[in-house]
Amino acid sequence: MKVLLIYNPVSGSGIFKNYLDYIIEKFQEKDFQIIPYRISSKDTLDNILLNLDENEYKKILIAGGDGTINRIVNKLVKYDINLPIGIFPVGTANDYAQYFNLPRTIEEMTDIVLRDNYTYCDIGIANDKYFINVASLGFLIDISQKTDTKFKNNLGVLAYYLKGIEELPNLKAINVKVTAKEIDFNDEIYFMLIMNGKSAGGFKKIAPLSSLSDGLLDVFIFKKCPSIELVPLMLKVVNGEHFNSPHVIYFQTDELIVDCDRQVGTDLDGEKGSNFPLNIKVVPQKLKINTRANNEDGFSPERAFSFYDVKNACEQISKGVIKELKRPLSEMSNTRNTAKDLKNLITDLPRHNTFNYVNKRSLNEEYFKEAEKTLDNGYMYIVLSSTGSAAGKLIGKVTKKEYAHASISFDEDLKTIISYNGGENIYSPGLNQEMIEFFNKKPDANIMVYRIQAGRKQKEKILEEIKKINNQGSSYNILGLFLPYSHKSNIMFCSQFVYTMLKLGGLDYFDKKPEEVRPTDFVELDYERRLEYCTKIFVNDML
Repeated sequence: MKVLLIYNPVSGSGIFKNYLDYIIEKFQEKDFQIIPYRISSKDTLDNILLNLDENEYKKILIAGGDGTINRIVNKLVKYDINLPIGIFPVGTANDYAQYFNLPRTIEEMTDIVLRDNYTYCDIGIANDKYFINVASLGFLIDISQKTDTKFKNNLGVLAYYLKGIEELPNLKAINVKVTAKEIDFNDEIYFMLIMNGKSAGGFKKIAPLSSLSDGLLDVFIFKKCPSIELVPLMLKVVNGEHFNSPHVIYFQTDELIVDCDRQVGTDLDGEKGSNFPLNIKVVPQKLKINTRANNEDGFSPERAFSFYDVKNACEQISKGVIKELKRPLSEMSNTRNTAKDLKNLITDLPRHNTFNYVNKRSLNEEYFKEAEKTLDNGYMYIVLSSTGSAAGKLIGKVTKKEYAHASISFDEDLKTIISYNGGENIYSPGLNQEMIEFFNKKPDANIMVYRIQAGRKQKEKILEEIKKINNQGSSYNILGLFLPYSHKSNIMFCSQFVYTMLKLGGLDYFDKKPEEVRPTDFVELDYERRLEYCTKIFVNDML
């Protein structure tokens, strides 16, 4: 008996092809013949599926992310192929596979697809295109489709909405008409989700009441609201608290029609969707999916998580900042002016760019001459600061720590102190020399200075990398305040930069992804006491 294996060689990290021999071996041990088929950017699926004889095949295996599954399911429906489907979730977000709590390791997944446990699942259709997990539309979706392919492959649909944060000052709503048995809506919105599954973009709490086998779609309409309220609203989405928001309409239906007065982006499982008007329906029990057990009922938070699941769950955004931001803005003003901090941050967003370098050669020759004088002093210096900046306050909300900014210096007098910062409207956001104006944002602003032993070669290596970044360009990773992600190598935030430099010089003393490092980690994770405390300085004493 044959088993068709369709795989996307570039999904996720692209390592699936390294396991082909292992999978073939395991299936041959069970007397199955694997027929591998490699898909590419060119739509060649018709070549293999057009004349496929279902009687010769046991099932179809798909290795890829949600977009790959979407493409293949559309072809299977087109040719009326109803074979069971096994999934190797080797994309990035893998929301569809997460619904069934499928493992991410090839070995575990191979064991599951060799068994005969299945769950029958609904799919959705929007005009003439099918979707397995989510259909979405609106201004923020339109922005997401304008980002390049690397970002799309790395984050998933919902995470793209965070790019919309950069566009908040220019945000425009669209007028849509939604017609269903349950609702007749005609108003301005920012975006809309029609969920078949429970999660999107890797965030598991978007549609917790949704089921893939209930014959219904869960619809979320995000109405136009003040820009200042959009960031907290999106954080509520991450935490599953958006149902009670006055800016969100939620209902379940088996059919709806959506029309818009202009053509904006629509999206089906990360692939380009149909044009308006959209006639969206559910197709019950259309797919037969290989699962751990028969009739899986979807992800449950009570189930055991693997270490990978925990790291990639929707708690990427700290519960600390969510707890603060999910409250009405009127209540926030009493707690360190959080609303004002958000407003200041949003106002500054047009200067930032999360996807391209905006800062270049901000460090001059005098800086590098000064740094070269220190190469034999035996130390690098790590500086933690409590500045009172808007970004610093928000980071403090996340970490629950006073010290929310990190810098690095080649000398103890801090003549060479640098980091990734906003540039204080003098320089562009990115790699800059620290300025006293940045540190002095509150009366008790202060800095803590530590040092770590470093030889000349180690310091030279760090300095050469800083020269390289300075020449290539950089940008401040403002998206990193919300998600552990960097779009390009020189797009970083402060502690990410400091850790990257230490690691490059062989001075790192704890193991963590650079984009997940918090400023206080440098002290709190120093289990071997590699750091030496130097001094604490109050900024007012320096003026």
